[in-house]
Amino acid sequence: MTTDITRAAGRANAFTDDALGTLDATGVAEAIASGTLGVAEAAAAATARIRTVDPATRAVRWWLPEGGAGPQAPADAAFHGVPSAIKENTDFAGLPTTMGSAALPATPAKRSGPVGAQFAATGVNVLASTVMPEFGMTASAEFADRAPARNPWNTDYSVGGSSSGAAALVASGALPIAHGNDGGGSIRIPAALNGLVGLKGTRGRLAGMPELAVLPVDIVCEGVLTRTVRDTARYVAAAERHRRNPALPPVGHVRGPGRRRRIGLVTESVTDFGIAEACLAPVRTLADDLADQGHEIVELTMADLRIDGGFVDDFLRYWGLLAGLEVAATAVAARGRSSFAALDPVTRSLLWSGVRGAPSMPGAIARLRRVRGNYERMFVERGVDAMLSPTMTSTTPRIGHLAPTLPFDEFMARTIEMVGITPLNNVSGGPAISVPCGFDDAGLPLGAQFAGPAGTEATLLELAYEVEERRPFARIDQ
Repeated sequence: MTTDITRAAGRANAFTDDALGTLDATGVAEAIASGTLGVAEAAAAATARIRTVDPATRAVRWWLPEGGAGPQAPADAAFHGVPSAIKENTDFAGLPTTMGSAALPATPAKRSGPVGAQFAATGVNVLASTVMPEFGMTASAEFADRAPARNPWNTDYSVGGSSSGAAALVASGALPIAHGNDGGGSIRIPAALNGLVGLKGTRGRLAGMPELAVLPVDIVCEGVLTRTVRDTARYVAAAERHRRNPALPPVGHVRGPGRRRRIGLVTESVTDFGIAEACLAPVRTLADDLADQGHEIVELTMADLRIDGGFVDDFLRYWGLLAGLEVAATAVAARGRSSFAALDPVTRSLLWSGVRGAPSMPGAIARLRRVRGNYERMFVERGVDAMLSPTMTSTTPRIGHLAPTLPFDEFMARTIEMVGITPLNNVSGGPAISVPCGFDDAGLPLGAQFAGPAGTEATLLELAYEVEERRPFARIDQ
């Protein structure tokens, strides 16, 4: 059996001729269901792959005992026995919930929370938890006190964030599927930077963290990172079987492309930085391809969405508030065993920015709440079924570009330049999916995002299937 890991040009490729081969999560599930692959065999192969690739990617935070948690759902569950991992901000029995921070004690959770329970209900076998930036507050898993997580396509570059380790393990081929969550693009950003599929569902679609439900604007949604659209579609269907939100139309199990749609092409950022041509050009080409296939493409602007520069300031104020609430909540949970001094500099700066912005917070929250209505009305007024845009507004940064030790203003400017589209769907609550869309000049993946009104995940998955069908997504071993 081949066991070497390919590091040509800084690449960390874990694919090998073991029991997992090049199977996606659906393929692994089918092999286990047919009896041609055992659960223990799949776990052992995935563990070996992770241990081989992790020195290059730094993707794993904490391990469960050898063999993982084991399937916690019946044998007919969608992903029964499929090896996977969960993000370290999610309570899962046996794993510490350390939120990417060295300030919190590594005390294993006694039981899984609602998010971990829904993830396990799909049948996955959780082997470990994955690295994330501190409290999920930044778009790159870089730290003041330890090595960063790295992009398996080229380990000189960022893997993105905040579902950082999840993306590294799936893109490298170590795992076929991994859990993530998205509060400003934290599934879609690493999906785009690693050539993966990442769906942020409609607000409330999947089980969430109970403590976030009380927020004035709940911006976080749970999900997974995968290499194929069918894996993401299968996951949504399986998660809905465990818990379905009756206030939303069911997604069901979407299995392929759908009917022709009217799609709005977005070529503007919500920030003053605009969109890098390297990110925009392949999306324009994709729009032309979709038009050739019978879809109607119309141009949309930020004015159509009633979004202006004030959105960025309001979101950043709210982000600072969330930083404070997360640090406070985890400090309480840690019963005094957390250490403010151990926080990364950027986290401390976010806390102080939240304090300074407190007087203007009520107005910011009121304006952010209005975004949802403006977003939903746009689809009706312009008669579009979905929006198409680049996922990112700049290409993948090198390690160090978003280091938490940078001066805070410089760090924030660089982040805003990179993430100029994804937060809109966290504030509006509408679903959005990132799919691979070519490569930049450095050989790093680029992403395209389809977004829609609340409850239209099925439409987005159908469009994603069509993109994959016409432009098969590259794997890192190809």
